[in-house]
Amino acid sequence: MAILYDPPVCLAVLNPKGGDPFLDYSRGPDSYRRGVHAPINFHAYAAATNGAFFDSTADFLAARDRFDAVFVLIRRRTWITLEAVRKLKKEGVTVLVAWKECSHTQISRQLNSVKAVRAYGEILELADGIVSPTLAWPPRVGSIDQNLFWQKMKFIPTPYPVDFPTWDFSTPVNERSGILIGTREFKTETRNHIQAVARAASLAHEFNIPRVTVINSDKARGLRILRELEQTFPPGCLKIHETPLPYPDYMKLLSSHRFIYQMDRSTVPGQVAGDCLLARTICAGGSSTIENMAFPDFSDDGTIRMKNVFERIEQILHDDDAYVAAIEKSQKIAMKSISFESVARQLGSWPIVMRKS
Repeated sequence: MAILYDPPVCLAVLNPKGGDPFLDYSRGPDSYRRGVHAPINFHAYAAATNGAFFDSTADFLAARDRFDAVFVLIRRRTWITLEAVRKLKKEGVTVLVAWKECSHTQISRQLNSVKAVRAYGEILELADGIVSPTLAWPPRVGSIDQNLFWQKMKFIPTPYPVDFPTWDFSTPVNERSGILIGTREFKTETRNHIQAVARAASLAHEFNIPRVTVINSDKARGLRILRELEQTFPPGCLKIHETPLPYPDYMKLLSSHRFIYQMDRSTVPGQVAGDCLLARTICAGGSSTIENMAFPDFSDDGTIRMKNVFERIEQILHDDDAYVAAIEKSQKIAMKSISFESVARQLGSWPIVMRKS
């Protein structure tokens, strides 16, 4: 596809011994191909800089001359990441690190042994830069000096290709209806999934919403709970997808709704909100980083009164002009701070990563 901008740096993303195969983004994010990981989440840092995604440290080192730095993901088994970081630093590579699962709850769950904590502490010492894709900073542990830790730390949101027309999943406004629940699982408490489903039932009654769609990812147990909750809704309103969908099918479903609602308070980067940006729709009710950035009028950290939330939702449900204006506002914010080009330039202006002339 056409190159829309010249990235100031070229970044490799490495998930050492991970499950996602090598992907080359030397020509940017191509249009979606089924079975290939979309350029979202951590893949997006590579795609935004015309870099590449690796699962092998040796493979990266064989191609290292192409890249200005490597972004290494800290995995649950932190010692695997440490092994990769040691090898890379020994070879003189500029290394950035970030948690692959990076909410406060996820990090706490992963640092559940002395071995994990010790390895993480050494990773912080060895890394040239520490990236937080959320506004909830990772913990400082080990012997790294506090001032040095903060000098290495930088917030850079996960980018989304809103600046690439091939990643526009939008549906005409007059073909959109109802609410899609953004969360999918009951077992993670900070997702507040059951609360979101129950709140959506109240919205459906209050505003005569014809459909509320939910995707089940909790197998038979989750489906049983959703069937029980179905009676909370107006008859025939709740539409249940019994299993998760492939990404293009999910995006088509998402974009056919008036807006997406969730009550996720898990301090995650915000993939659901990012998907909403690509679908040119609204994400409401949660407090992920991208929600807070791109949808400030609709994000909710749990302190906003329900009456105020309902008033905001009522406006975008019944007023097309207000709805379109809200979407345009979120797109303007995204282009400035979350788009591929904007994040590539944020990386390129960071002295740790800055291309050496």
